[in-house]
Amino acid sequence: MRFCQFDTPGNTRCRVGVQLASGQIVDVAVLLDRPVASMVDFIALAHDGAIDLADLRSRIDGLDEAAALQLGARSPDQIHLRAPVTEPPKFFAIAINGKANFERSIKPDNPRPQYFIKLRTCITGPYDPIEIPDIGSVGPEVELALVIGRGGKHIAAADAHRHIFGYTVHNDLTAHDLRAKSEWINLRRKDGSEERLTYPGRWKNFDTFSPMGPFLVTADEVPDPHNLALDAHLNGELVQQGDSSDVVYRIPELIEYLSAAHTLEVGDILSIGTVPAVEPWKMSTIDLRRFGGTIDASIAGLGRLSNPIRAV
Repeated sequence: MRFCQFDTPGNTRCRVGVQLASGQIVDVAVLLDRPVASMVDFIALAHDGAIDLADLRSRIDGLDEAAALQLGARSPDQIHLRAPVTEPPKFFAIAINGKANFERSIKPDNPRPQYFIKLRTCITGPYDPIEIPDIGSVGPEVELALVIGRGGKHIAAADAHRHIFGYTVHNDLTAHDLRAKSEWINLRRKDGSEERLTYPGRWKNFDTFSPMGPFLVTADEVPDPHNLALDAHLNGELVQQGDSSDVVYRIPELIEYLSAAHTLEVGDILSIGTVPAVEPWKMSTIDLRRFGGTIDASIAGLGRLSNPIRAV
């Protein structure tokens, strides 16, 4: 199934929707005749057994056009799609997970996944504007993201699939110039040695720097999340392309590693890393503010983000 969060003209209240075979969206709360406050609330209700997803699937499969209209079904162009999850308890993003970057990196003898935390305020909708201040080069990073449906601590890799509710498209924008030119410090020690330190608190977390959506596709409809094509287009030109198989650390390993340190909760987001730039582009030269227009990011079977670029 394909779920979303949306609001409608004149009513900004967030609602959870499910997409019908016709492409129309039905409010889950209307379909179930019970309140559903958000996607995280919906996933928690499903986890607790208060909502039966199999029963929900059979109900939407049985809806004809007249019944759908009676339930208030709307076409996607009649609603405003928000990000599928707008207030995750935690938002993890994996760094340097592409094989090419990883293999040419200097690493310790026993390397581990590198990750950082993103703020929920950087999340924006699949078609909403991206607002980019005058901070130098800011580029896209199309990524596969998953949403946790069952929490836990010390989750074994073999059991990781049981904890995933679904998958979505994420564009993890990066302020390259900030990282390279100002958001760092060289720590000088008493012995004269130096170490450069940089943290992604700012250059990964400006408001609107995480477009996401358009749908949260349940895990049963994504039999192999490591067999998905990813791409990004800037004003129609291909700038990124790759496959979700081309990662060092796969989803089960990542869930095991993260849950060893952090209790995973329903609604947590995990974004597993991006794919390479397409020559002659480099990640640092796909400068969204400079070129303007629209940045699209897509994953086969999951959907496409299409965000206007707004200089602010």
